[in-house]
Amino acid sequence: MEDNEVIRMIKNRRAIRDYDTSKDVSDELIYKIIEAGGYAPSAENQQPWRVIVVRDKELQKFIGQKAVERTILLFGRATPREELERRLSYIKSKASLERTIDILISGARFEYIKGEPETDGAPVLLVLCIDQTHVGNSQPTLRGTGGVYGWSSPRHAVIAGSMMMQNMALAAAALGLGTCVSSVQLDHFDDIEEISDKLGVPLPHWKPILCLTVGYPKFERTLGPPRQPPEEIAFLNHWDKPFEVKE
Repeated sequence: MEDNEVIRMIKNRRAIRDYDTSKDVSDELIYKIIEAGGYAPSAENQQPWRVIVVRDKELQKFIGQKAVERTILLFGRATPREELERRLSYIKSKASLERTIDILISGARFEYIKGEPETDGAPVLLVLCIDQTHVGNSQPTLRGTGGVYGWSSPRHAVIAGSMMMQNMALAAAALGLGTCVSSVQLDHFDDIEEISDKLGVPLPHWKPILCLTVGYPKFERTLGPPRQPPEEIAFLNHWDKPFEVKE
């Protein structure tokens, strides 16, 4: 069975970290991207998400610097080089592998978030926030409890927000734009608080969980890292019983 246009776009989407800084992204395109994001599914259609469109360069630089600092801490100090080489073993060229490790341990991998022309930064940054009290308006006894009787309210919002983010990334690709999803600047409690304070996010009700850079790619999209095929990741009825397409 041949891939249709949607599936081809999904397969061809790439994380873009080098942007054409001579081109801005119009508000109309950002609107379309967020609109497409809002068509993601959510429990009881509560849509527990908000998006902050960040164009202010000082704010972008602040958020991007958090990502750089956390990357230096995580990959440059806390992760053994052998582990980095294992994770990146799909890179066959030694020169490419060394370059990739270098931009990880130096934090350069996330310079693009700052939006600065000298590092081919993205002109726009979208910050996705979720409603941490999300359970269901039809369940007032559970609302805001953080989960009782096995219910996990924030989990539903994280799932919905993640699907919204994927929608936005795919919509941007369909519009000829490049994107990259990042969370490293929002993985630490201190960073979440500082970024929320800068953006006026009302913690703890709302919490930023993901960022999406948006811009026109500086280079043509290239082949991405290999993906595991379904026969390696899918099972039929029981774990370790491979799912296979019957002839």
